[in-house]
Amino acid sequence: MTLTLLSLTLLSAPGISVATSTSVGRSVDVPIKVVLVGFDQSAVDLSYLAWSGDSRNLPSSVVNVDLISGNTTGVVYHPKYDVSFASSSFTNSLVAYLESIGREFNATNPWFGQYQYLENSDYYTSVPMPVEYVVYDANSVEEWLWNQAQEVGGYPDNGWTIILADLHDLPSISWEDVAAFKASNGEVLPKNKPHYYGISHTDTDLGYNLRFRDYMNAWGGHHRMWFVDVSAGPVFNSEWVDLPLQVVIEDNQINLRSDFGKTWLTEYLADYIWEATYNFVAPNFVYFPQYAANYEIDVFVFDDRTRAEKQEVPIENTVNKDAMLAAWQELVPYSSVTVNLKIQDVPAPLHDVIQSSYKYTDSWILGAIFGQPEQYGVVDLRPVYKYVMDDFDSLAPNVKPAHGESYGLFDREMVSGKMTIPVFAFAFSEQTYFSYTYKWFIGDTDWETGALLGIALPEAAFVSLNQWTFTRGNYVDPPQPDRGLGFTQTIIHEVGHEFGLMHPHQYGDIGDFTVSPMGYFTDDYKFGVIDKDALQRAHVDQLYMETENLLNQMPANSNAAGQVQSKLAEAESLYAQMNYSAAIQPVLAAYDLALQMEQSTASAAAQTPIIYLVTGIVVGVILGLAIAMVLKRRKKSKR
Repeated sequence: MTLTLLSLTLLSAPGISVATSTSVGRSVDVPIKVVLVGFDQSAVDLSYLAWSGDSRNLPSSVVNVDLISGNTTGVVYHPKYDVSFASSSFTNSLVAYLESIGREFNATNPWFGQYQYLENSDYYTSVPMPVEYVVYDANSVEEWLWNQAQEVGGYPDNGWTIILADLHDLPSISWEDVAAFKASNGEVLPKNKPHYYGISHTDTDLGYNLRFRDYMNAWGGHHRMWFVDVSAGPVFNSEWVDLPLQVVIEDNQINLRSDFGKTWLTEYLADYIWEATYNFVAPNFVYFPQYAANYEIDVFVFDDRTRAEKQEVPIENTVNKDAMLAAWQELVPYSSVTVNLKIQDVPAPLHDVIQSSYKYTDSWILGAIFGQPEQYGVVDLRPVYKYVMDDFDSLAPNVKPAHGESYGLFDREMVSGKMTIPVFAFAFSEQTYFSYTYKWFIGDTDWETGALLGIALPEAAFVSLNQWTFTRGNYVDPPQPDRGLGFTQTIIHEVGHEFGLMHPHQYGDIGDFTVSPMGYFTDDYKFGVIDKDALQRAHVDQLYMETENLLNQMPANSNAAGQVQSKLAEAESLYAQMNYSAAIQPVLAAYDLALQMEQSTASAAAQTPIIYLVTGIVVGVILGLAIAMVLKRRKKSKR
């Protein structure tokens, strides 16, 4: 890693332009080991795979960006790829291990949907059909792979490992299966069993077990490793882009023994590596990742349900203050985190705004033409957002908005001060959610309902759940009576955005197959290694660069400057080991010393005019007395 002066007008990723900035910046090398498992070495061109740069197979640099402001964070990452093939014995051992833990089921799978008309309606929707499949426990597979590091030459201690595997010798779906199922609208079920990787998740607030979590083709996040089985699937949250390799080869009639086929497969693998690099190794940020000594999260829960609904599900059961505090404190272990939770009924004026912003959404075009019916109540968020901002001081007394007008820039005051993050969570009646429209389309994030559960805006996060969500288990098949989803996980997710964290699927949907509360699939309560690395590393980077900026304004040969450099070197050593949380203490000490130097210099500069004035007065008095004595002697001599 080196320090450099940045003057950047770069494209960090497709579709993202970044603003120009000139300041002290950081250039960081990141080792990435790529292991190819089950691939014919003659079918992959490693030299072509390594072709890197803008719009090439792999990125040679990743400019770190705060997406909302469009500013760079001042950091440029340089991935250093090391690509190798696993031995056939390793592949065989992996297959044997998977066969030993595989479980067979017959259950509904959203990817295998049959389009059906809703009763008494010309709306239609995709209804998951039951399909036989084999599933392997994703966490067990991750641990097995992690423990087999020496079998593939070891994993980098100071970098990441990406494993791409083609395991089509396992039970796998074929192109003929896919074609027959889709052509018959689900009447012809697959003859071959697809294989998947699975997890389980239970909502800790209201006990709902998330459905369809058996259907992944990738996993990682407990370690700095991500594993993709390109023969697994198909997966419903990336319906077409991540079809199994054997399906797309047959569908596109690719001959892997041809020159074209070799190039095609090499580019195919490069795209997965590129995706993992941007999603996990060097992710961008939603908001500027501001370091603060203290973080205060103020959660305001407004209950806008009927009396009967409140009795059925007490609002106190839907949110867990301790779980939220534990998640955020683990994310920034070097800072103080406090959580204030206030639960109340919606004030009458705000209730009136909600009612005037409500409608039941029921678009014939979405339901009858696109087969995506949206039939639930919506509250237009923007008028509510405006009301809350206009009346912020009374709704959230003594609380500041999350990001001030200068968001996107380093804020010195927060280094020793406090960043506040307000959250406004609303419990609505029946099946009612906030909507955030673009033109006439309703913004949606929840794949099961097509609704918006939360959004992180510059001043505060807004969350909406409802009675249907609190009792969702009553409406699924098989039923989960009186079980539902509470606020806790969604609030953890949205506050993660306010800290700056991005979705792990930003550059590819299967990025959600990782340990993180920031995705839309796992609904974790604790942050994974990708989240901790991204934020903690950014905090070290910001303090380091600000310290260097201060040093550049000071005498280089002073004793204090040497102390600063010594602390920076200590932080740099820990940073190079990817021990970012430990690096905070020495880099913060360096920053404090540099700040003291700046203040001392400023104080000395402020005192200099006074010294000159006093000196001038003294000199003037002395000269005046001397002149008076000379004149007096002259008068005496004339006498």
